[in-house]
Amino acid sequence: MSGESTADLLVERLDGDIVVVTLNRPQAKNTVSFGMWEAFAQLLTEVEAGTPPRALVIRGAGGYFSSGGDVKNPPARGEGALNLAARLELGQRCIRRLAALPVPTIAAVEGGAWGVSWGLALACDVLIAGEGASFGAPFLKFGLAPDGGVAWFLTRQIGRRRAAEIVYSGRTVTAAEALDLGLASRLVPDAQVIDAALDFARGIGGGNRHASELTKRLIHASDEGSLETALGLELAYCHQLQSGDEARRAREGFIARSAAKKDQA
Repeated sequence: MSGESTADLLVERLDGDIVVVTLNRPQAKNTVSFGMWEAFAQLLTEVEAGTPPRALVIRGAGGYFSSGGDVKNPPARGEGALNLAARLELGQRCIRRLAALPVPTIAAVEGGAWGVSWGLALACDVLIAGEGASFGAPFLKFGLAPDGGVAWFLTRQIGRRRAAEIVYSGRTVTAAEALDLGLASRLVPDAQVIDAALDFARGIGGGNRHASELTKRLIHASDEGSLETALGLELAYCHQLQSGDEARRAREGFIARSAAKKDQA
């Protein structure tokens, strides 16, 4: 395992080529800072420019994902026309890039994910939550409009009326309700969230990173495009994978496992 760190973000590269990102402000319930977004943007640039890892897992330090924006520190920077929203704009760029990243992404949510950090979690492909986790978008209670893509993600994933009820009320969404609504992928005991996320990451594609990457690209394109577009991409991707070494190794592995089962029978 190798690792690197900044004040507000920890990045670990685990054996098996899994990148684990830890929001690291436990003293402030991991509320987001300029430093956190800047370090995350740098990581995304490295991932985009290099060989895609098998998966990227996002978690929070101290058994808590994040309480969202840091209301104790100013969100402004510089003197641009939108300087009062500078921190948010930086976060939006990261969330947009995360959603489009050609790598399977997993949010491991312990404790809670609120405000912009819920948007960060919703931008991931898979959201594994502890049974005691909670979610919320209480922007209106602070005189603000939803940010971090929360309104967009909720509306796309659960429909306008259910999204509006959650956002207008600013109420708490429990882990069980998030699972029922399809906002969480699975629930696990609170103490097992990161282990479950890492186990899931290790099992993606049996280590076939090319297939995993193209599957992520297909899912992302399918979310926006037509069936015809999706089918066209399927043909191109299947052709590419059939001609690659990873597909050959996968077939050989399947044949070897089948032969071993026959020998044991």
